[in-house]
Amino acid sequence: MQRLACALIGSAMILITALVALLLSDALAPGRVPPMLAFWGACSAGVLLVGGLMLLERGGPAARTHASLPG
Repeated sequence: MQRLACALIGSAMILITALVALLLSDALAPGRVPPMLAFWGACSAGVLLVGGLMLLERGGPAARTHASLPG
């Protein structure tokens, strides 16, 4: 479960980095990237990031044992 969560978070970061690079390169030649492509790219990166963080928060049975809880 944690591997899937980390993969989702990593792919979200890669997508955000690629989107920023694409938009920065578009500043040199305006009009190459439609604004809706940037919007949907940011939305999908956000969904991947939130999904990965939710999976990490949920965890497995080992994540539910806390040292602060008695016996």
